Amino acid sequence: PLLEKFRSLRKSVLNWTEWSEMRPTVYLQPFLEVVKSVETSGPITGTALSSIYSLLNENIIGPDVKDSRSAMHSIVDAVTHCRFEATDPSSDEIVLSKILQVLLSCVTCDSGEWLVDDDVCNIVQACYRIGHQNGKSGSLLQQLSRSTLIEITRCIFKRLKDMHKRRPEMYSAGDVSPNGNGDVVVSAGQDPASTPTGTPMSNGVELRSAAEKELGEATPHASSSTPSHSQTSKQYGLNCVIEVFRFLASLVATQDEEHDSDEDTCIFGLNMIRVALESGVADFSLFPELIDLVRDELMSTMLRVANTVPNLTVLSIVCSIVFLLYTHLRSFLRLQLEAFISCVLLRIADGEDVTYEQQEVALESLVALCMHPTFMVDMYANLDCSIDRANVFESVCNLLSKNAFPVNSPLASIHTLSLEGLLAIFSNLFERSRDASSSGDDDGDEGGVKSSQVKYEDPEECSDSVWKVPSTSSFASWAKEIQYKKYLKRRITVGVDHFNRDPKKGFEFLQSINILPSTLTPESVAQFLFCAKGLSKNVIGELLGDPDAFYLEVLQSFVGLFDFAGISFDHAIRLYLESFFLPGEAQKIGRILEAFAKRYYAQCPGIFASTDAAYVLSYSLLMLHTDAHNAQVKKKMTVEDFLRNNRKINEGEDLPREMLVNLFNSISQHEIRIQADGNKYELSHAQWLDITKRSSTPEGILVSCSMQPVFDYDMFAMIWGPTIAAISVVFDHAEDESIVQYTIDGFLLVANLASVYQFGEAIDNLVISLCKFATNLSPQSSRGDSDVIIEDSKAMLALVTMFCVVNQHGDAMRESWKSVVDCILRLHRLRMLPKKVTDMEEVRDIVKNASRHAGYGNASGSQTSILQSVSNFLTFDSSKQKQSSAPSEEIEEAEQRISSYIESCHIEEIFTESKFLEAESLQYLVTALIWSAGETPKGIANNEEDEARALLCLDLLISTTIRNRDRIEVLWNDILKHLESIVDSATLLSPLVEKGVFGLLRICQRLVPYKEDIADELLRSLQLVLKLDAKVADILAAEIFSELLQLVKASTGRIKTESCWTTFCSLLRVSAHHSEASPAGFEILENLVKSYAVTKANLVPLLEVLLAFIDAHAGGEEQSIKAVELVMNIGDTVVKNWKPSDFGTDSGLFTQWLKLVEVPKRACVDYRPAVRNQACILLQSLLLSSYSMEYTGEQWGEVMRNVVLSIANDLVTAVKKNRGHEYPEMDKTARIAVLMLSKCFLQYLPSLVDLPEFSQVWMEALSILDLCNNCNSDELAESVPEALKNMLLVMATQGILRPDWSDSEGVNLW
Repeated sequence: PLLEKFRSLRKSVLNWTEWSEMRPTVYLQPFLEVVKSVETSGPITGTALSSIYSLLNENIIGPDVKDSRSAMHSIVDAVTHCRFEATDPSSDEIVLSKILQVLLSCVTCDSGEWLVDDDVCNIVQACYRIGHQNGKSGSLLQQLSRSTLIEITRCIFKRLKDMHKRRPEMYSAGDVSPNGNGDVVVSAGQDPASTPTGTPMSNGVELRSAAEKELGEATPHASSSTPSHSQTSKQYGLNCVIEVFRFLASLVATQDEEHDSDEDTCIFGLNMIRVALESGVADFSLFPELIDLVRDELMSTMLRVANTVPNLTVLSIVCSIVFLLYTHLRSFLRLQLEAFISCVLLRIADGEDVTYEQQEVALESLVALCMHPTFMVDMYANLDCSIDRANVFESVCNLLSKNAFPVNSPLASIHTLSLEGLLAIFSNLFERSRDASSSGDDDGDEGGVKSSQVKYEDPEECSDSVWKVPSTSSFASWAKEIQYKKYLKRRITVGVDHFNRDPKKGFEFLQSINILPSTLTPESVAQFLFCAKGLSKNVIGELLGDPDAFYLEVLQSFVGLFDFAGISFDHAIRLYLESFFLPGEAQKIGRILEAFAKRYYAQCPGIFASTDAAYVLSYSLLMLHTDAHNAQVKKKMTVEDFLRNNRKINEGEDLPREMLVNLFNSISQHEIRIQADGNKYELSHAQWLDITKRSSTPEGILVSCSMQPVFDYDMFAMIWGPTIAAISVVFDHAEDESIVQYTIDGFLLVANLASVYQFGEAIDNLVISLCKFATNLSPQSSRGDSDVIIEDSKAMLALVTMFCVVNQHGDAMRESWKSVVDCILRLHRLRMLPKKVTDMEEVRDIVKNASRHAGYGNASGSQTSILQSVSNFLTFDSSKQKQSSAPSEEIEEAEQRISSYIESCHIEEIFTESKFLEAESLQYLVTALIWSAGETPKGIANNEEDEARALLCLDLLISTTIRNRDRIEVLWNDILKHLESIVDSATLLSPLVEKGVFGLLRICQRLVPYKEDIADELLRSLQLVLKLDAKVADILAAEIFSELLQLVKASTGRIKTESCWTTFCSLLRVSAHHSEASPAGFEILENLVKSYAVTKANLVPLLEVLLAFIDAHAGGEEQSIKAVELVMNIGDTVVKNWKPSDFGTDSGLFTQWLKLVEVPKRACVDYRPAVRNQACILLQSLLLSSYSMEYTGEQWGEVMRNVVLSIANDLVTAVKKNRGHEYPEMDKTARIAVLMLSKCFLQYLPSLVDLPEFSQVWMEALSILDLCNNCNSDELAESVPEALKNMLLVMATQGILRPDWSDSEGVNLW
């Protein structure tokens, strides 16, 4: 009959004119009959299958062909029910492989879209059975079956988007529809057990073996072989996808210890799920049913398999699937991701009770997640910042940092993987910061949210919003609220800690921060007990069982927070009892169970007739649990005992037997395991059901933070410390060059990110860590004992990295400057410091006479090479070195390498570019230099090494000070104190004292001309020079005043205040008596007198200096005469410019003028004739020119008596006493004084004549003139007549010398 149909078809084909008009069912029928026939042999069936494959592959049965839908269904129906007579295994396998080929083509061809749900399910079922009917794992047929299933699955899930486009047309009466629980219900399918499997012939091949029948429940539901109209009129869609996906999940869930193939099946199922997700996971979000499937069945399966199957491949695939789910569906899997990471990845990566390989796989998965740009920020924002969720981000970071530390073991992959994960987090943070800075969007909208430190305060009043999920309508507002919740979470954690020790104190603390109301309410306490993480379950149980009326209300409110709707009784009681430890007292237990029964009865109506029934059953289950899981109970309760105990409890009626048996099996087989305090890796099935249920609420939504950096500052603040520690320990243990370089990159990455967030503490910690490695650059033995050099390139690399960080991020450094300076000093001690650092321009030639300190800076000998001071880079034979004084090529090469490394550090830029440092960082740098210099009382160091250290620090300090002239006021106090500690009371000249003195002068030279606001303070600091010991000052005097001269010339106009003038003039007075310093000192004095206006502030100091130079012999007569002339210059200035009104009182100006006159007056009695004579002449000129200053008669009388008459009397008396051996040529000076007396008397006469003491003045003048005649001096005697004649004539002319004139006292001079 089969051949007749082919003959008939042949005749028909020859008569056909239009092939496209022929129905496919017509020419397919003979082939399909052969395929379904049990009388055909394998080769014949195989030939028919090949023909069908050709028709499909050549697209003859195209989607536009008439009746193609029926044709496709017929093909699938025939091939999935293929029966043939067995020949030999090889031939039969060929036929089966062709079946697989045809079925694959049915799905992938263009007409495959016309298949209905049952067709696809039958295809998947048949393909799976073919590969698994003989139980031969790994056979060629099985591999072909699996590869076919993979391609079919890929094709199905790739069409998800097309399914969504035609979704409104997909549903019919028997199609997919969601039920009340969000699950998918398939009404058209049948159980696989009822699916016809075919009747085998004798010696025939049956597609479904006995082994497969056991796995029948794992295959997708398929319909009977006869399609209904509705099935043939609809394309396959969501119904099919859900069934196939459930089939794949069931393959993973299949576990039977008696079958070795179960693990292989599990791996195959996982691979299939991964293929399905890779093909269509991006479109899963279009179907809520698929999302529910992923949330519940898939994720629960992943959790169980990962925790129970000790197979590395299983764990690896599970992790890759979760990664896919996070990448595409993370918005729907907030709670599931938390559970998987906490209960799988963290548990296994922690390494407890797992193999090293498992730990490695888990860590690799964590690292892969950390590398995802948004994973860690999503975890932090959605979980760590939620009060009722675990701190996943913090836990992951803590685990990675802990695993990075090798504990008594060499560096392994676990350690490097952990470090890689930490650095991946930092890399993502840095990329977000770069994107944020490049966008430049600071407008405050959602696109411009920036991460920064925000200081929060406790709530002003208590509110239930603390425990609620914030709105996600605006990312910016959500981010702000969730950040504040993180602050509250930290505060609540403190309260939890208090609560666990003493509930009363815990409540008091939470009330003080307004988390709980000032007057506790049952609702607020219940909410706290329900939501807060980390609470002691023992304490919760005791409070809930408390008979106090308040806590009875708390119990009712607490149980009211559970949602038992739609949950079975055993799962509900598990969820309830797992939230706390039951107290030991029966009454407390009764109250707790009674509250549960009321809540369950209210939320699950129809199960119990009353709350009493629910209460009795719950108590019965608790007793069953104690009986079943207490090792001390020998005779266990049976199911019949349990049924008997619960008869007639439902208002006189029995509960359904099936329900009670299920409850018995559930409780007796699975213990209610309450997660112990601090155990974060366990998750019960009841808790999973709760997670699944809450996933459909706003709690289950994960808000993706995309590339927003709003949380990055807080994240960085939490992990920088452990990360730096991890990098350091891996760097310390690393031997592989690539790992060392990776850690160096890690150091730089952390530094860059810390700089972005201005997190100085992190940079300080990092720099200090690197400095610790650099301390290895120290001699292994005492200098000169050995020439053995140990290569330590790691230490040098750390040094270069450290200086790179310092040069780039010095702004943020604070305490770490001390470590940096210590490294610089270490290099200096090893003579590895570049000349650019030791010979900076600011301090170059600061010490003029280096020969005073022979051997300074060369304590170790000038012939010692770098390698003879540093344990670094190579080992050589010291005996060979001693034989030849010339260094070998190997040594020279090593020296050049070291020098290049050190040069690449650009150490000098730390100080030359210090002007770009922030003020606070600069202060810390200066403090570090001062601290590192050590204590050097009176400028004397303990040894040569200490002195070299102090000298270098002083050089760097001076250079830094000069470079920061615009911020000198910030630094000057500390710098001056350091200089004082060196110079003050120094009794011996040392290099440090000398550099301190001249460093101070160099600072003043460079800064005073440019810093008017602080010039006075700088110049007053020169008082420090006055504190030098006389012997030290004597040695340095000439050079000091030479430097001072340069300072004065460059700083015209900067000396303003009286204290500053006092300081300067005090120094100049010292120079007046020093033969070498006197010229420079006097030049300074001249410059001051000529360049500055004479004021009240500087008059007296200048006069004191002038008097010192007049009296001093160091500069000779010429210098003293010039000093007298300078007094006259000052006098001219005073006479011309000073006004009485400038002094406030009439006598103010006169007092200052008298001080001026006193200087030449004292010079008039100098033992040197030239000086004395010049002083008298200039004094006369000053006295005469000053009459225009309009002093009062009394004041001029005082001048006449105390100045003119006094000096004339002293000089004439000296001549009278014949003191020529003491005062040569005194008579000439006396003659000048007598003439001065005459001229001043006549000049002042109008002012003197009205004075009561005028007669006395006149008589004193006459007595002096009379004395001149008795001095045995011709020159002096000649001056008297002339002087007397002039006075008498003027007085007579003015009517004074007349008989009728008398003064105010009535005295007549006639």
